[in-house]
Amino acid sequence: MIHEPCLILKPDMVTIHPTARIDSFTRIEGGQGVTIGECVHIGSGSRINTGGGELIFGAHSGCSVNVVIATGNPDLSYLHTMPTEPAEHIHVIRKRTVIGEYAIIFAGAILLPGITIGEGAVIGAGAVVTKDVPSFEFWAGNPAKFIRMREITNE
Repeated sequence: MIHEPCLILKPDMVTIHPTARIDSFTRIEGGQGVTIGECVHIGSGSRINTGGGELIFGAHSGCSVNVVIATGNPDLSYLHTMPTEPAEHIHVIRKRTVIGEYAIIFAGAILLPGITIGEGAVIGAGAVVTKDVPSFEFWAGNPAKFIRMREITNE
């Protein structure tokens, strides 16, 4: 279910499972491909696939409000870095970002391009994730760091 208004750029590159829920004011950039799995929830105001790389959102995972998941960034070895430059001057580094099944990303977190959030991992509110997060670990802070293991006591 997609709650309007929601902006999807390059919709032909976006696959959303019928059981997923995308809340209002979310922006999804198709880029090189976005896959949003079964029972995924994306909270209001989130920016998904910023930078136009590839994003895979595993089943039963989700993010709260105002989360930014980046999959690309300008190549800073070039002087021209703004999207307003002529196309021949734009050099973007696009990567693959993966959110594992049952992962939770809390409000205002930012995920940098090319990282993997492992199965069942938890990202704290406002965290800036700069590297891979192993399965069932809880990370928070700026830059995000390991806080503790996530213990599952009920199925």
